[in-house]
Amino acid sequence: KGQVRYRRLVRATEPASRPGTLSEAKAHLRIDSTAEDSLITTLIDTATRWAEDYCDRTFCHTQWTMRMDSFYGSVGSPTQFGLKADGANIEGRRGVVPQLDIELPRPPLVTSGTATALTITYTPSVSGTTATLSATEYRGDRQATPGACRPLYGQTWPSHLLDQNSTTVTWWAGYSADGTSVPSAAKSAILMLVAHLWRNREMTAEAALTAVPMGTKAQLDTLRWGSYR
Repeated sequence: KGQVRYRRLVRATEPASRPGTLSEAKAHLRIDSTAEDSLITTLIDTATRWAEDYCDRTFCHTQWTMRMDSFYGSVGSPTQFGLKADGANIEGRRGVVPQLDIELPRPPLVTSGTATALTITYTPSVSGTTATLSATEYRGDRQATPGACRPLYGQTWPSHLLDQNSTTVTWWAGYSADGTSVPSAAKSAILMLVAHLWRNREMTAEAALTAVPMGTKAQLDTLRWGSYR
């Protein structure tokens, strides 16, 4: 199946917590003093961001904003070619099927609690005025990996202006607001990476380094959602 490609994906709201706490990292490093607390906290943030990017996942609740050219794909893409703005076939282009699903990167989509808002805004016409699509016109698939939103059964996306960044989707992703529900493999990998960064503070090393078997990447490979497709 096709896939909606975005022009921009940004963190609209940063997570309030990290999978690894300062105390956990210090225990892993066997450090008792507070002299390097600031450095270790920075390394936890760095390691967490790297692990999320590697897995293409979100660990703690984060709000994402994705901007697209169209509900159906990038302007000029094979998905968009041959379609009207409402997704109907242009005469002579029969057989072209619009891709209605909008995949939401960085799973998992939050399934319950207060951070479940899923908002879609779009530009209906050349006037440039932005409209918010009613939540009664689409549904979110929170069980899929990655999550997705799609029109209600038998319907399609509304007519809209096909232009760069004219459609925006905002949602929440992550296992939990804090790090309690983050998979243990991710937590372990993050602590390993923090230890590596703490011990190797320069961009080069005098001796050749060898990756640890079943180390950071091996653990995170079990969480990379791309492997399920």
